[in-house]
Order: sequence, then C-alpha cells, then structure tokens
Amino acid sequence: MTKLQFEDTEDIKISKGVFDRRTLLTLHNLINKKKIKSVDTILKEGKESNVFLGKDHSNNPIAIKIYRIESCNFKNMWKYLIGDNRFRTVKKDKYFVVNLWCQREFKNMTLAYNANVDVPRPIFCKDNVLVMEFIGDGNFPAPRLIELRTDGNSLYKKIVKDVRKLAKIGLVHGDLSAYNILIHEKPYIIDLSHGMMLSNNESFDLLKRDIQNINKYFSKMGVKTINEEKIIHEIVKERDQK
Repeated sequence: MTKLQFEDTEDIKISKGVFDRRTLLTLHNLINKKKIKSVDTILKEGKESNVFLGKDHSNNPIAIKIYRIESCNFKNMWKYLIGDNRFRTVKKDKYFVVNLWCQREFKNMTLAYNANVDVPRPIFCKDNVLVMEFIGDGNFPAPRLIELRTDGNSLYKKIVKDVRKLAKIGLVHGDLSAYNILIHEKPYIIDLSHGMMLSNNESFDLLKRDIQNINKYFSKMGVKTINEEKIIHEIVKERDQK
C-alpha cells in the first residue's frame, strides 16, 4: 500500500493536528481505491484546515485540503450550515458538521467552476478531505495576492468580474480578501467554504464586505476602484432582469 509521505519535521508536527484516526482511515481508503497516490508536503496551514501537496496516479500534482476535526470552529460552522437551505439536516455532531462543511466548499467550488469563475478545478470530496487542482509550477504553489506587488489594474477588474459571475449564479464568497486569491498568470479565488447563496438574508452584507476588502487592498496599490454600492446595485439590477 502506498504510504502517506512527509518531507520534513515541520510537516510531521503539523500532521499531528490534522490526521486523527478517522482522517487517516479516509486517506488510506482513497489511496487504496486509487483516488490519490500520495499525500506529500504541507502547502498551507489555515485556521480550520491544512492544504497538502499530493499526487494522483498519473503523478500529477494535486491539492489536498483536510479540514481539522479536533480544532474546528464547530459553532461557527454549524451556524452557517443551518442557514444554508441546500442542507436540510445538520446534526449537532462534530464529525458530521466538519464533513458537511467540506461538502459545502466542494459544492460552492463546483458551482463557481461551472460558471467559468477562475477557481481551482474541484476533483472530489470525501468526508473531511477535499481534492482539487493544484495551482502552481511543478511542486511550487502559486503565491497569494497579498504576497505580490504588481500592476493591480487588470487583476482588480478580473476579480470584480468573478465576484459578479458568482453573484449571477446566486453565490457570494463571504470571506474574500487578498489572502485567498492565488496569482498564476491570472487570479484564482480559493477558500469558498464560507460561500453563501444570495437567497440568504445575510448574503448582501457579506457581498458588500467582500467588495470592500478587495477595494481597500487595491486602493492601497493606487488602483482606481469602483464603489461597492455601485457594484451591488448593478448586481441587483442584473438579477432583477432575469
């Protein structure tokens, strides 16, 4: 059986907070069923998940996002899930909630990808493990927007265009900032687990915050931004014309 791999002691240390018994079982099942070939090195340690570089059985790099069970923000996840009418049953169980949260991100990514929003291609989701396209060169991940200093005008226009594409299919990112946009020739929006349907009463507050975050970042770069109220007005007008 192919083994899980770790490149250095830092990866092993991080893995101890991620690979509980159930997660290890899920990963081994995915390897045995040839869904993935290996879980290799850590790419990103986040608040609620870790992202690893892995390989598929054609030795192509893939990104493997693993939601942590033990250190999850259960109350926050549960609050979002019960407000999402796509999930009719939300049990007050930690494993159930984290697995559903992973499904939620997969659903949001699939909606976005099918609407030609630039997001990593979602491959599959199993329990608390989400496998997606790896964005980068070789084994090197693409940098986040926050890590770059570059001409922002074209990037800003593309990101606003993608925010509008999301809204057109009834979806708001809900946590958009320069920290969850990868730059690899063009911007890729990531971390869609907080994505909310526009039918939710709180969605327009989140949409406004998303646009404000992006405007604030690009304004500091000297980019002339579009007022968030104008963008929202145009989104509402476009939806009303359907």
